[in-house]
Amino acid sequence: MRFGKYVVICMVGTLLAGCNSASSVNEWDLIVAPSVLNEASLKYYWKDKVNLEDGETIRQIWRLDENLYALTSTHRLITIDAAKGMYKWSYPVANRAQTVFAPCHADEVTVPKSTGIAELISPNAKNKTKPFNAVIINTVSYALLINRDTGELVRKLDFKFVANSPGSSDGIHFYVASVKGWCYAVRLSEGLYQWPKSTSDMITARPVVFRDKLYIGSQDGKFYAINPFRGKNRLEWTNLTDAAISADFTVDSRGCFVPSQDYRLYAYDSLLGDELWKVVTEGPLRKPVQVGIQTVFQYAWRDHLYAIDLARGEKRWKMPEGRTVLACAKIDKTPYAMVLTDNRQLLLVHEILGKTEKSFPMTGLDLFVPNAAKPVIYAATTDGKFVCITPESINHITPEMLKD
Repeated sequence: MRFGKYVVICMVGTLLAGCNSASSVNEWDLIVAPSVLNEASLKYYWKDKVNLEDGETIRQIWRLDENLYALTSTHRLITIDAAKGMYKWSYPVANRAQTVFAPCHADEVTVPKSTGIAELISPNAKNKTKPFNAVIINTVSYALLINRDTGELVRKLDFKFVANSPGSSDGIHFYVASVKGWCYAVRLSEGLYQWPKSTSDMITARPVVFRDKLYIGSQDGKFYAINPFRGKNRLEWTNLTDAAISADFTVDSRGCFVPSQDYRLYAYDSLLGDELWKVVTEGPLRKPVQVGIQTVFQYAWRDHLYAIDLARGEKRWKMPEGRTVLACAKIDKTPYAMVLTDNRQLLLVHEILGKTEKSFPMTGLDLFVPNAAKPVIYAATTDGKFVCITPESINHITPEMLKD
């Protein structure tokens, strides 16, 4: 009789263990099936799940160069190797009451190991850290300078103003805007202000550093190009739009691509400020512009997602249900834009012609990384599952491929 009870208990335990095992495996079945991706010549390159605390959820995700970053509901920053899908480190950025902005990268940063008046008066080369690659993330009241390879906090930069935007860095300064319409240059070495630059209204768009110039878009409708290393007369040029510039813009070697709430997307020469082209839409531009290799994508509020020829500024196509581009890639030598719609359908759209070839729901996925320049889709669930989706033809992703 005792033996019989023992057998029953063992069987029940085995069944429960099997159920738990099946549950841990089946939770991945709640997201898009591999067979659905295969029909579009896509695949899961990697899948991973990070450990979250009780009640903690993923709120936002970003990809910067080789890293995928996630901000949780407790304002913990989680870092994942974007090429391998491996957890790297996490750091508590702020308490729940703070506003946390998107992070930025700075390469080959060196700062003093200790700060103080003596170091400012007589800098000691031996007191410098070895060059390291940094990620900088800010709240309204401070920024954290973190070694992005190790997760070690190197410096906390306290603000004497209320920040109102994400920041950018050239490895020497951290540039961030305030609620009163000023952009500040904060030195990474000791957190002192190098200078402020005023505009006539609030700044919400991220200031951008490119080739020793700082670019600022303000809700005063102006777009500014500044030389941050001049002692005086830092303003190089400015252009005026007919409404607020509130969304993030992009600057690269091909130009400055600036969305304005005046229903226009502007392209300026980054050196001289000459207008290269502008595109008129039927709605205000309140979302960041996405710049790919040969196409610029812009969603106009309550209007369409526009695909624009980067070189000529001509509209290629527009899509009313389109919201964000998650990847651009060649599949069987055909260029596609992978467009996420307002109801989370993924559309494989011919990048030049605008014809939709495939469509399927991104089932179970909650968060997506906007991306118009790489052939990689990054997405996540609020409970900590992360996926990397690529064309089937991609066999190996390297950090060099992901460099922005």
